[in-house]
Amino acid sequence: MLDAPFTVKALTANGRVNPLGIGGEDPVLGWQLTSARRATSQKAYEIQVGRTPGSADTWSSGKVKSDRQVGVRYGGPDLEAATRYYWRVRAWDDKGVASRWSADAYFETGLLDPGDWDGAQWITRPAAPSELDKWTDYTATVDFELDSAALGMFLRASDVSNGYMWQFSATGPTPMLRLHKQVKGNYSVIQEIDLAPYGFTNPGLLAGRHTVRYDVVGTTIKTTLDGKLVNTFTDSTFTKGYIGFRTHACCSERGTVYDAVVTRTDGSTLLDTDFASGRNPFTGGEIVDSALTVSGTTDALYQPAARPQPLLRKDFATKNGKKVASARVYASALGLYELELNGKPVGDQVLAPGWTNYHKRIQSQTYDVTKLLASGDNVIGASLADGWWAGKVGIGWSRQYGDAPALVAKMRITYTDGSIQWIATDGSWKAGDGPYVKADLQDGETYDARLEPAGWSRPGFDDAKWEPAASLDSRTALLVPQSDEPVRRTQVLKARKMTEPTAGTYVYDLGQNVVGVPRLTLTGSADQTARIRYAEVLNKNGTLYTDNFRSAKVTDRYTFTENGTVTYEPTFTQHGFRYIEITGMTEPPALADVKGVVWGSDLPTTGTLTTSDSMLNQLVDNISWSQRGNFLSIPTDTPARDERLGWTGDISLFAPTANYLVDTRAFLSHWMADVRNSQYANGDLPAVVPTPQGQFGESGVGWSDVMITVPYSVWRSYDDTRILRENYPAMQKFFQFVRDSAGPDLLEPGRTTFFTNDWLHLDDPTEQGILGTAYYAENARMMAEVAKALGDDAAASEYSKLSADIRTAFTKAYVAPDGTVMRNSQTGYAMALAMNLVTDPALVEKVGEKFVAKLALTDYHLRTGFIGTPLLLPALSKIGRDDLAYKMLLHKDYPSWGYEVVSGATTVWERWNSIMPDGSFGPVDMNSFNHYAYGAVGDWMFQNIGGLSAIDPGYKRSRIAPVPGENLTEGSGSLKTVYGLLSSRWNTHNGAFDLKVTVPVNTVAEVHVPSKTRWAVTESGRPSDAAKGVRFLRMEGGAAVFEVGSGSYSFGVDTGLGGLGESKEAAGELRDLVADLEATGAPTASEQARQVLTSVDAAWTTYVAAGGAQSTGEHVDRARARLGDIGDWTAQQVDKGTLTASQGAAVQALIDRVEKGL
Repeated sequence: MLDAPFTVKALTANGRVNPLGIGGEDPVLGWQLTSARRATSQKAYEIQVGRTPGSADTWSSGKVKSDRQVGVRYGGPDLEAATRYYWRVRAWDDKGVASRWSADAYFETGLLDPGDWDGAQWITRPAAPSELDKWTDYTATVDFELDSAALGMFLRASDVSNGYMWQFSATGPTPMLRLHKQVKGNYSVIQEIDLAPYGFTNPGLLAGRHTVRYDVVGTTIKTTLDGKLVNTFTDSTFTKGYIGFRTHACCSERGTVYDAVVTRTDGSTLLDTDFASGRNPFTGGEIVDSALTVSGTTDALYQPAARPQPLLRKDFATKNGKKVASARVYASALGLYELELNGKPVGDQVLAPGWTNYHKRIQSQTYDVTKLLASGDNVIGASLADGWWAGKVGIGWSRQYGDAPALVAKMRITYTDGSIQWIATDGSWKAGDGPYVKADLQDGETYDARLEPAGWSRPGFDDAKWEPAASLDSRTALLVPQSDEPVRRTQVLKARKMTEPTAGTYVYDLGQNVVGVPRLTLTGSADQTARIRYAEVLNKNGTLYTDNFRSAKVTDRYTFTENGTVTYEPTFTQHGFRYIEITGMTEPPALADVKGVVWGSDLPTTGTLTTSDSMLNQLVDNISWSQRGNFLSIPTDTPARDERLGWTGDISLFAPTANYLVDTRAFLSHWMADVRNSQYANGDLPAVVPTPQGQFGESGVGWSDVMITVPYSVWRSYDDTRILRENYPAMQKFFQFVRDSAGPDLLEPGRTTFFTNDWLHLDDPTEQGILGTAYYAENARMMAEVAKALGDDAAASEYSKLSADIRTAFTKAYVAPDGTVMRNSQTGYAMALAMNLVTDPALVEKVGEKFVAKLALTDYHLRTGFIGTPLLLPALSKIGRDDLAYKMLLHKDYPSWGYEVVSGATTVWERWNSIMPDGSFGPVDMNSFNHYAYGAVGDWMFQNIGGLSAIDPGYKRSRIAPVPGENLTEGSGSLKTVYGLLSSRWNTHNGAFDLKVTVPVNTVAEVHVPSKTRWAVTESGRPSDAAKGVRFLRMEGGAAVFEVGSGSYSFGVDTGLGGLGESKEAAGELRDLVADLEATGAPTASEQARQVLTSVDAAWTTYVAAGGAQSTGEHVDRARARLGDIGDWTAQQVDKGTLTASQGAAVQALIDRVEKGL
C-alpha cells in the first residue's frame, strides 16, 4: 500500500493566517507538513512570492536545503504599502520526494509610512463651549445626612482624579472634617479639622440632616456646617471644577444628599438638583425616595448635560463608467471607532484601534470593503467614543491621553483599469451627535435611540444641520499597522436562569463568568429606559455583588424611541460578568432573549486537556476562560473593576500556560512592543504596560522580569526567533539593570515596591533576596539560551557561567547544610528546587525533605502567592513527589484550586480567599473573580497530565510523558504546535497502561511509557523493539523512554511480555558468561545456556504470536529444566574449586533473573 502523499498546508505569515494590513518589516513564514509515513522529515523547501496567485515575480527562495519550516524570513525586496502578496511553498521529504505546491496564501500590507497617509487629517466634531469654565467662583449648599462612617464632597474637581475633596468623618473619637487634594488620582490629606470644638459629636453628625455651605472664591474655600464657619482654607492648585460626592466601600461609608444648589457670584445658577423627578446629574449614586444615596466605592461628580459621542460621515461617488476591482479602508482613531459603509458595518472587530502606548504608537487597521461598495453614490460613516484615550482607565483615571476622540482614515478604490481613487478624512466630512449619550469602558454605555439619526450612514441622508468636521494636530507619525488579531466577538452564550430578588429587578445567569457585553431583546414603550447592570457573583439574597467593582459603575442604559421590540448590544464598553440585572422594564425579557456576547483578542485555540476528574476538567475550563477574558487588546489583570491594566507580573507568570491554550505569537509580540517603548533609561520597566501617565511606574522582582520571560516563553513555545531579535537589545539592557542591582556578591535583594515579596501569599513571606537572586539566576540562564539562538556565542557563554555562579551564591547564602531554605517558606523551597538553584544532588535531597516537611505543616495545602504558585507542583515533581503534587492539586477545601471550583467558580480568582469558607467575600478593595495568575498551574497540568512538553523550541523535539496519579484513570492532551498536532491520550485499567500519541511531521518525540522494563512496552500490539519507527533510548524515572518520528503510535504495557523480555535479555547474558567459563563440563553447560536462550526466545515468539502466556508453557518448562542443570553444575564446580565463588554468584544471579521473568 502506497503512503499518502507528502503535502504542505497551514501557511502562516507572522504567525497569522492570511493577515490583512501588516507592517513593512520582512515577514516570517511558516507551514505544516502531512504524511502517512512514519518518521517523515523535511530536507528542503522552496518559497515563491508574487503579486498574483502562483507567481514568483516578487521573490523566489530557490531550493533551500533545510529542515526549517517555522520563522523562515522573507528574503525579497522591501514590501510596498497597500499591496497584497501571494505566496506558496513546496518541500522535499527525507527520501528526496517533492510535494506539490501548496495552495496559495497571502499577506497584505497596510499603510506603512507617514507619507502613505498624506491627505488624511485627524478629524473630530467641533468642540462646544466649555461648561467647566463657568465653574470658577461659586457658593455650593448641600443638604445631607451622614448615614455611616464618612461622606466626601468634591469641590473644583475637573474630573474624579483631579480636585479638592472635603470629607466629613465620624470614624474616630471625635467628628472630623478632612481636607484632601487629589492630583492625577493621587490623594493627599492637606488639613484635618476637629469638629468637636464647634459643638459637633459623632452621634450628632450621624443623626438627622445637616447643611453645609462652601464659599469658593479665588484661592479661598470657606466651609460652614449648620451655620457655623468651621474652616477657611487657601490653596491655588485648582481654579475651576465641579462639585460631587464620594464614598469608599472599605469603611462602609454612606451618605444621603437631599438637595444641592450651586450659584455663581453673579447670582446665576449652575446647579439646582431635583431628585424627585428621578434625574441624577451626578456620575454616580442612586436615587432612592427622592434623594441621592451614595455608598460603596463611588465617585459621584456633577456631569453637565454632555453632548453625545460624535458621528462622522462623508458622501462620495465612485468613478462613472469604471468597475471596482478592490477597495480598502485604512483607519485609526484617538479613542474607539466603528465604521459603516452604506449602512453596513465595516469589519468584525470591536474596540478598535486597541490599547497601546498612545504617546509612542497608535495602531491602524485595514479593511476589505470591496463587497460593501456600491456603483455611484456611497457614504462612509464613523461612530467615535472615548475608549482608553479619553475615558476611564486604571483606577478610575480619566482623560489620560486626550480630551476627545478623533478619526483618521483613507479609502483606496482600485478599478479594473488600474486607476486608483482615494477618499480621506478632511474638512469635507460632516460631524453630528449620535445616540451614544455616554460610552465608557468602565462605567458603561448609555444609548438613547431617540437621538439616532435614521439613515445617517447611507446615501440620501440630509446632513445640512451637521457641522464641518474639525481637524486636530496630526499624530500620523505614530501610526503603525496592527500586528495581531483584533478583539472580536468570539462566542455567544444563552442565559440559563432568571430570578427576581426584588420586585421589578430581573437577574439572569449565563452560567459562566465572561468578558464582553450582553445582547438583549427588549420590549418597551417610547421614552422608556432599561437599566442593565452586571456582576461576577451574587450576594446571598440573590442581588448583584458589585462592591468589588470599586469606582467602575458598570451600568448600561437603553432608551426607546418608540413602542416596540429592539435588540440592544453595547458597542463602546466592556464588562466582566456572569450575571445580568435588568430593571426599568414592564415585563422581564424571556430567557431566550438574554445572551452574553463574549469578547476577546481573537487568538487561535491550540491546546486542550481532559481528565477522568470532573473538578480538574472544570479547573482547565476556568483557566481558559480567564485567559480569554483577560487577553483583550493587551494582557490585563481583571476585566470587571476599575483597573484592567497590563500588569507585567501576571503575564510573566502565566505566559507558559497561555502558550498551550492559544497561539500567542502575534498577541504577545505586539504587546512587547509597548513593553520595549516603556523601558526606562536604566533598563527597568513600569509595573503596568501601557502606562498612561506614569502610574505604577515602580516595578519589582517577578514583574519587570517580563522583559526576558515573555520573549523567552514565546520562543520556547513556537521557535519564534523574531520576538527574540526584536527584543534582544531591550532584554540585554534590562538584564544589566538587574546585574547592577545585584552587585559583586551575586545576591539580588533589591528591586522592591508595594507588591514586593510573593504577592498575595497566605501569611508565608519569602526572603526578598531569595526572590531576587532566583530571578537573577533564571534571567541569566534564559539570556544564555536566547543569545545562543541568535548566534551571540560570546554573550551566551558569559550568561551561562554567570547563571552557574549565581546558583552557587544562592545556595551559600540561603540554603543551610541541613536543607533549610532561609525563612522556611513554601515559595522559597519551590524556587530553590523548580528553578534548579541548588545543584548538589545530596543537598537537593535534603532541601526536598525540608520542603515536604514544610508542606506537611498545612496538611499539604498551599500558602504561595503569585510568584511561588507556578513553581509549587514542578518542585514536587523535581524531587520525585508527583504523589504530593497530585494531592495538592486535587484538594477541594480552602485554600486550593479545587476550593474555587467547588465554590462555583467558572474563572480563576485573584485571591485564594476571594470567597471565604463561610461564604463571605474577600477584601473588597481588591477582589477579582477573573484573574489568570493562579491559573499558571496549567503549565504543570499540561506537561504531567497531558504529558506534553518541549525539549527543543517549538516542539521540534518534544517530550511525551504523562504521569498518572491519585485516582485519575485517564488523561488527554493535545497541542497544535507550529509543526502540527502533538497529542497524547492515556488510560489505566486493571493495572494496565495504554498510551496513544501523535507526532507532527518533521519532528521527533521522546515518549515515556510507565513500565518497570522496556520489554513490557508494546506498540500497536507488537513488541516495541519490532515496531517501525520506534527506538528505545533509556529507562528513566520508572518509565521506558522511546524515540519516535512523526506519525501515530499506540503504546501498551504487557507485564507478561515484559517478564519474558527480561528473561530473554538475562538468558543472553547467561549464555555469554557460561561460554567464557573454563571448568569441567563447561561445554555442556554452555550448550544448556544456549538452549535456555533458545527456549526463552521461543516462549517470547509464541507469546507474541498467540497474544498471551497460555501457549508458552512447554518452552518455559524446557528453559527451567536447563536452568536447573546449569545451577547444579555451577554449584558443583564452585565446590570443586574450578569456579570461584564470585563466578558462581554471577551465574546464579543471571539464573535468578531468567527465572524471575518466566
